[in-house]
This record gives sequence, C-alpha cells and structure tokens, in this order.
Amino acid sequence: MKRRSDDTKKESVRNKLIGLGENSMRKSYYPELKERLNELERFRALVEYANDALFVLDAFSWSFADVNRTALKKTDYTREELLDSPPELVFPEDTCFLLHEVLIDDEVYSSWEKEDVSTTELLGKGGSKIPVEMTLKVHFVGGRLYIVMVARDVRRRLADQRELRRTRNYLGNVIDSMQSTLVGVDGSANVVLWNAHAAEETGISAEYAQGRFIFEVMPELRRFENLISRTIQGRQGGGTEIFHVERGQGTTFFEIVVFPFINEDESGAVIRVDDITARTRMEEVMVQTEKMMTVGGLAAGMAHEINNPLGGILQGTQNVLRRISSDLKKNHTVAEEVGIPFESIHEYCEKRGIIPKLESIQQLGERSARIVSNMLQFSRQSGGEKVCADIAQVVEAAIELSFSGYDLYHKSGDDGVEIIRELDRSIPDILCSPSEIEQVMINLIKNSVQAILSDPKRVEGRLGRIVVRLKPEKGFVRLEIEDNGPGMDAETRKNALEPFFTTKAAGEGTGLGLFVSYFIVTQKHNGTFVIETSYGKGMKVIIRLPSTCDCQHDDNCS
Repeated sequence: MKRRSDDTKKESVRNKLIGLGENSMRKSYYPELKERLNELERFRALVEYANDALFVLDAFSWSFADVNRTALKKTDYTREELLDSPPELVFPEDTCFLLHEVLIDDEVYSSWEKEDVSTTELLGKGGSKIPVEMTLKVHFVGGRLYIVMVARDVRRRLADQRELRRTRNYLGNVIDSMQSTLVGVDGSANVVLWNAHAAEETGISAEYAQGRFIFEVMPELRRFENLISRTIQGRQGGGTEIFHVERGQGTTFFEIVVFPFINEDESGAVIRVDDITARTRMEEVMVQTEKMMTVGGLAAGMAHEINNPLGGILQGTQNVLRRISSDLKKNHTVAEEVGIPFESIHEYCEKRGIIPKLESIQQLGERSARIVSNMLQFSRQSGGEKVCADIAQVVEAAIELSFSGYDLYHKSGDDGVEIIRELDRSIPDILCSPSEIEQVMINLIKNSVQAILSDPKRVEGRLGRIVVRLKPEKGFVRLEIEDNGPGMDAETRKNALEPFFTTKAAGEGTGLGLFVSYFIVTQKHNGTFVIETSYGKGMKVIIRLPSTCDCQHDDNCS
C-alpha cells in the first residue's frame, strides 16, 4: 500500500515537473521560435516579391539552389525547371564564364565574401532577352559555397538613357546646324557650350574651348565684357550690339546678342554672334538704290528739260548751215542785195572754218539727243517687260550710255580706251527686256573700262580695247564683251559671281554688277552667262540669249 502511494507521488511529481517544463518552454522557447519563424516568413516574402530577380547558385553542384518569384516571372520558367538547373539556362556564356572566374579567385576564399556588379542579359524560356544589371555576392554557409545573384531589369533605364541620348543628339545637331556662332558660359564666364559654327569661325575645337575663359578663346568679345558680366550676374536682361572686324578681304560686320541663362543651381549667359555683312551691304545697296531712283527721276526730268534747248540748238545750227549753203537760190539773191558776192561769203566761211564748226555742233547735238533719248528710254523701261526688240539697237544704245558719263568718256578718250563694235545687224528681233539687257551691257562695259584703267601693270601707251560682238548661233543670239585688261586669277574667278564680292576699294563698288548681270541673263531670260579669263590675259564674257520671238502679233512688238 505504501509502495503504491510512493509511486503515485513520484508520478505526480514527474507530471508536475513535466508541466512546469512545458510551461517554461511555452513561456520562453516557443515564442522566440515562433518569432524567428515569422521573421523567416517575412524575409521569404520580401525576397519572393522583390522587384529584382534573385538566383542562388550552389557552386559545388553548379546548379541553382533557390530562385524567387520575380526570377520565374522574368524568365517564364517554373521553379521546378530552374532548381537544380545550371546557370547556362538563363545566363549567356560570358556571364557564366564570369561566375567561373569568381569561383577560382583566391580572394573569395580568403575573404569569404566578394561583390561584383556587371551588365548582362536574362535568357527567357521563349528566347526573350532582358538586359539586367547583376550584383554578385559569394557566401559560405554550412561548409558549402553559394553565389547570390541579384538581377535588376534595366530596360526602362536603358530606354530612358536612349531617349535622353537621342534628345541630346537632336538638340546638339540643331545647335551645330545653326549658321550662328553660339557660345554658352557659366557664372565665371567659362565656356560650357561651343557649337560647330563657333569652331569653324575661330578655328578652335569644342574640346579645347570647353572650360576656358570666354575672352581667352574669343578675345574680340572683350569690348563687350561689361554687357556679358552684367547679364551673367542678372543685373541686365541681355542686349544686342553691332561691331566690325577688319579682315583680308575687307570689313566684316557682326551682330552679338547676349541673353541670360538661369536655372536653380547656377547662372550663366548664351552669346550668339551672326555675320551680318551681307545684310549690312544690302541695306547700303537699298539706300543707294533709293538714291539712284531719285537720281534717275531727276535725270529723266533734266533730260526732258535738256531736250528743249537742245532742239533749239540743232534747229538753229541747221538753219545757219542752210543760210550759207550754195544750193539755195535765196542765199545768192540776198547776198547780191547787200552788195556782197555769195561766193565771197562762202569762201570766207570755208577759210575761217565756220562750216566745219557748225557741222561739228550739229553732230554733237545729235549725239547728245541720242544720249538723252536712250536715257529716257532706259528710265521708262524699268519694269522689265519683255518685248520683241532689235538686239543690235539695244546693244548700241547700251554702248552709248556706257560712254556717256563725262569722266569715263574723258578717260577712254585721252587714256586710250577704245570700243570696237562687231555687230551683225541682220539678226531678227528677239524677246527680251531691253532695259535689263542694257543694264547688263552697261555693267560689263564699265567693269572692263575700270579694270583696264586701274591695271597697275598696264604699259604706258598701250591701247585699251573693248570688243563687243553680236552674232547668231543655233537657237541663240551670242553676245560677247571682251577686253585686254588684267583678267582674273583663279580665286577671283571662283568668287566673281557671288553677291557683294568685289576687288575694288571701299566705296568704289557694291560687288553686285556681275551677280545682277548673271541673274538677269540666266533667270529672267533663260540664257547662259560664261566668264572666260586668266590672270594677265584679259576677260571675255559670253552671253547666249534664246533667239525666239513669240509675240509677233503682240502690240508691244517693235
């Protein structure tokens, strides 16, 4: 009985101890274990649903030990397909070679951990390729070597980079294609932008100019230092100035525009420099054109006023010649009435040279009348209307006008410049604008005269000669203006037809004569305009005009 009671007590104590132990475990170990399990679940959830694909490679078996859901989603493989598969399944050959390199690196075993970042691709099940940025970490766990690979999908970033690169290239091309010198400077006036035109104009590359002081690479802008500095500092909202630079071929005009560039981090300025030489010269030409239009109007008015006394002079000269002519019976009758034999009067006039002088007055008067008539016709035909005209008469009138200026006539007479006409006057009328053809002829003839008279190598006493030829050619009328002046060298010939190009001194020419002549012939008359020249051997301009006249029934036909 007693033994049984002791056994019962021992069983009770055992149960109590067990209960106490279980309670103790419940109170201490189980909650801690449960918390750790919860942490593992949370960690696993974070890994599974991370945005980056995770691969754990068992180095000893050369197969994946674990992957997360993102890796499955990116590659389209199932977990069963990936686990225990080699890395060649989802990584290209060069990446697998890198993994081998990591494994044989002695530093891995000495440091037990290595991290590396590289760009590679994930190979999907359907043959897809996803660019990724991969991070490697090497770990030893439980005596085994694992490589943990985190692959981040960089398609969006690469697309953004491509778009950014495309945008930068586009803006860069726009800036470089501008025919303006465009320079950007920072708050210290150091160059941060240097476009292709700036490099072309200055001969300084963008690589050399970057970061240099603006006045070091463009010293000609030193005169605008105050404007640029005030704009950078925000004390002035930019400005525009015009300046000029003396160069080998003359004066070049520039316009500089400075405007501020301000962002959140720093301030600066953008400087644009434009060559406005052509614009400036065009403005001068417009002023000169307006002036010449005024002069033309005055000349036309003066021509009308000159016609009246000139007509009286010619009429009076004609009457005097008639009064002393032996052919008129009335002259003999009047002489007898006053008791003077008419033969004596006639003899006296011949011996005193009165008759030749009167004839000279008549010839000069008639020449003046032709000049006035040509001037009036030239001023009236300013609209460029095309009519069927006698081209020989148009050329003759242009020659007369070319040599009607007193200075030019005086020089060509006294200094030995003659004009030779070789005109085929049997050429039928052609459709043209007479005033414009006259303008072409006047430009070319005066160019030839000026070239001959200004030739520094001209031999004294050598006769200057200008030959004007007019002859038919199949389907065309061929007009030549040839001189024995100094001619042109190759470089001058290359630029001769460019607008505003001139070899004359400043103020002596606009550089538009040949350009305008070329335009009138080729664009307005569908002809050809050719210059034949070489230095020291004169110059010949060959003009071909279509020999058609389609207005036989037009009232404007001449």
